[in-house]
Amino acid sequence: METVIAYFFDRPGDDNQRVAEGRQRVEAYYGGLWHEAVTHQGHDARTVGLHVWDRSERDCLWPCWQDSGDLRVASLHAPLGYERIVGDVPLPNAPGQLARAVLQAPGRFLDLAPPFTMAVLDPADERLELFTDSIGVGRLFQLRLPDGWVWSNRPVAALLFAGVMARAAQRGWRYAAACGWFMDDTTPYEGVLAVPGATRIVAEGRQRRRTVSRVEISSVWSGDGVDAADETAEALRDVARSVDHLWPERPTVDLSGGRDSRVVAAAFLSAGVDLRLNSYDAVPGELQVAEDLVGLLPFQVEHAVTPRTAPAQSPQARPATPALVSRALRWHRYADGLRPASYLFHTPPSSLSGVAHLAIGGAGGELAHGHFYPTDVLQLDALPLEPKLAAFVSRLQSRLVTATGPSDEARAAVSAQIELVLREAVHGGIENATMLDYFYLVERLRRWGTTGERSGVVSPLLIPSFVRGAFALDPTQRLENALHRDLVRRLIPEWADVPFFKPEPGNRARAKALLRRLADAPDRDLIGELITGSELEGFEPQTIQTLWAASAAGTSSAVDEAALRQALWRASFEQHLAEINSHLPPAVRAAVRDLSMAAAPGPPNPPRQRPTTRGVRRIAQRRLIRRAARHPLWSAFRRTRIGRSWRSLSRPH
Repeated sequence: METVIAYFFDRPGDDNQRVAEGRQRVEAYYGGLWHEAVTHQGHDARTVGLHVWDRSERDCLWPCWQDSGDLRVASLHAPLGYERIVGDVPLPNAPGQLARAVLQAPGRFLDLAPPFTMAVLDPADERLELFTDSIGVGRLFQLRLPDGWVWSNRPVAALLFAGVMARAAQRGWRYAAACGWFMDDTTPYEGVLAVPGATRIVAEGRQRRRTVSRVEISSVWSGDGVDAADETAEALRDVARSVDHLWPERPTVDLSGGRDSRVVAAAFLSAGVDLRLNSYDAVPGELQVAEDLVGLLPFQVEHAVTPRTAPAQSPQARPATPALVSRALRWHRYADGLRPASYLFHTPPSSLSGVAHLAIGGAGGELAHGHFYPTDVLQLDALPLEPKLAAFVSRLQSRLVTATGPSDEARAAVSAQIELVLREAVHGGIENATMLDYFYLVERLRRWGTTGERSGVVSPLLIPSFVRGAFALDPTQRLENALHRDLVRRLIPEWADVPFFKPEPGNRARAKALLRRLADAPDRDLIGELITGSELEGFEPQTIQTLWAASAAGTSSAVDEAALRQALWRASFEQHLAEINSHLPPAVRAAVRDLSMAAAPGPPNPPRQRPTTRGVRRIAQRRLIRRAARHPLWSAFRRTRIGRSWRSLSRPH
């Protein structure tokens, strides 16, 4: 639930009231989401400042705030692998020592495992520095003001602190309408942009200067591939040891029959961490593989089995559909509008502090087994560069963009961004199918809500050495899971020869029977009004109306419902904006309302009516005169010179 605010005002002055009012707005809005005792810490140094809010009783021992005398350090998440930079120092002093080491050699920050974001304030020098991890999973957003900047890990916090009205970002929602997420540097909010990974921002208040530097992405992940598995295996052990140091609770590590969880579990077991393994009895055959792996270990370890879902329903059964508009609004409120519409049928947490336990997962492992690879990837990879680029753009477009619903402009925007990122990969020296993995890392992975959304989410496979090892693979090796196999062999040799589990293809008939339609929701009338009653950025209005009619008739497909979910996600966002803006000062709301009314088109002009004098109007009311006025001779008279003169005399002057 950590929330950080950093600011830089390039006009020196006493802004204590401005900062205090911004803090009050942030606390008023998020107070309903924290639901427990919260500690605020911060420091203001005229032109720059840094503030952080976190739960009073933390489950992680890494301090989110440290006052080291000359520096103030705010941390988001925990810097796994920090011992490689500063050694095994006492935790109360570790943030300050890590900050000093990174200030002297900024490139060292990229050795830490994402997600991690750090802000360092030097009050005496009025200097603020912010760092994002190598991928940008740790989250940092920026808002430009007329006289400075505001940075935060939560877009809404940045808007509220700055006192800026929240509006929907046209460019961001155009992307989201087509592919479901906010591509490039966009967010759901106008004016709030995402800071990319491997970025360092320096705000020097006295010089009124802001500088931004970024390590070229492909160079962060480039390597010759020599002994990549050895380097990565040791780095994974270091991450496991960091978790053991930073969280006093005994960690639980999931173990399935698949690839990613096996590597993560092997790293913790190899590091000698006292843990508990957990497997889910959800997919037929997978639990047996996990139990076989545990049985092969040369030592004892606790292994629990948890059912992932409720007992399977009959094909005729269909889960009840809840009220969806209020649920979408709760998701927007909980995740600052950053979660995708696929969460619509999931229940959002009641508060940001509702999930506090340590979660260890295998996010990032997809980079080493071609998550975005089409089935004919090797054939396409043999093409010359330009035809290959065109083919990969086409394949990604067809995979990511909903088949029906998005407008042509939204489809074109996503296609252009896909090509732009793939060409960036080529400029970085990646000319084979690995450019698809580059796209996955740059565009998709860092936008996973569950990874950077809260503290206590550990993703060991996001470490830079694993990413370098994945990018050193050729496409054939990636399809063969070469890096995963090498790592398992080095970490737990007993598991090396156990094949990775592959689930059977899903039952399409059962999936069709369990299809949830928006029109089945108890608030279907409100849903229909929202998604068909106004034009939504990025959607084709007529198509949405047709899809809604199909949903109401019970004939819509899963693809149709995906488009409708995205449309409802966008439509409900307007209510979310209104809730945010209710926390702004009345003067700000009134100014924007007046501006909107001035810019809005007025009602259509009524038919022009010629004004007349009171005497002429009185004569016209007489029935005889009105009947004569309809006679053809009167019309002819009006067209004569005398008639035109009479009409001019009857008009007011």
